[in-house]
Amino acid sequence: MSFFSCHKPLLLNACVVMSFLTTGCTAIEETVRGSVIMAKEKMGMQTAMAAPAPAPRAAQSTEAMLDAEIETPKFTKIWHGMDELVTDYEDVLSGEDKSWFDRRTKSLTNSALKLIASKAGMESYEKILDLQKKIADKNKKKNDLQAGRLGYPVTSSNPFAMTREKCDKKIQELQGDVKECELEINRQSKLLLADLNRHGQVMDEKHLNYLLNAAGGDDVMQMMNLAIILKQVQYAIGKQIKADPQFNGAQLQRYVGIQLVLLLAYQQAHTIGIENINDKYLPRLADIQKKAEANRQEAQALRANAQDGASYLDQNLKLSENTITIAKQYRIALQEMAKSLESSRAKVDRNVAVTRNTFKTVTTGASLLKLIQESSQDYSELISFNPPLLETIYSDQMMEAFQQVSAQLKN
Repeated sequence: MSFFSCHKPLLLNACVVMSFLTTGCTAIEETVRGSVIMAKEKMGMQTAMAAPAPAPRAAQSTEAMLDAEIETPKFTKIWHGMDELVTDYEDVLSGEDKSWFDRRTKSLTNSALKLIASKAGMESYEKILDLQKKIADKNKKKNDLQAGRLGYPVTSSNPFAMTREKCDKKIQELQGDVKECELEINRQSKLLLADLNRHGQVMDEKHLNYLLNAAGGDDVMQMMNLAIILKQVQYAIGKQIKADPQFNGAQLQRYVGIQLVLLLAYQQAHTIGIENINDKYLPRLADIQKKAEANRQEAQALRANAQDGASYLDQNLKLSENTITIAKQYRIALQEMAKSLESSRAKVDRNVAVTRNTFKTVTTGASLLKLIQESSQDYSELISFNPPLLETIYSDQMMEAFQQVSAQLKN
């Protein structure tokens, strides 16, 4: 049994009925009925006189993908959570105190963000994050063992004591575990890239790799995940409109409310991403760049004064210069990311305002359909910036410096 067949009674009973829709006014009822008919016609519903035209192959493929996605337990959980949050939001709308309204809306938005933290739109991304954490933990253990290796005895009569041989064996095991995790990340990245491309988030492997490793990339990936869930919700709403012969204005308002809750979360995610770039990453990056420049100048001065330790100083110079190069490119990339997010948020702000107004006023099938059609394109064009000079980052040494700088920015 499909998701909507199972939960149709819940959806119908949970609808909020506006006071003017409960008056029994024939004129209003006819208006709603006419708008629903108009909505179904706009969505491709055919009359008995007209035979349905076959859908293009690409459209059929997208429809099949979304049909499968909205049947999953994760989507069901998100749908029910959004439906419950709509009830809370209706209470917010009835408040007269503006400060209370803002506080309650923020609380609601945070709840929505927490709900979608399951990353229902991108399961591969959730797995990649877990693998990245495992790699960081295993590398820390490996580094600790390497640092303490000389402190262990060569042999020991105590079978439980750590020796250098046991230490070396453990280091090899950890290196093997890291390699396996890296291979799995590569596999999951390919799945994630294919998933994003199917949903209209077109990018290449280098762009994805940049986002997976860069500070600020987590915020962008979260927004892409939100965009996918919004797309799923909009498709689910449209499917229900077409399938339900008793569809009415009260249900339309409920669905607008569900979309509004997700849009508020989407808007908040943009705000968080922009604030992180401007208030956290860019200032930290400036500090990293300043320290790297000081290290470079110190190494140059030591190198000029004596030949002792020249090979070490040459290596230090190279590492500092790599860090400075990455920091300069990083700054450009973060600034471009912030511009892209600001442009995207402007569209989201407009969609939120229109959706909130639609929720509070007489909702018609035609207006909801128009809202969905106009806003859906925004979600598939979320991020258009291209990280600069990627070819220099993807040498082994530069990528290592890039990841080290990213770790410092994130922590």
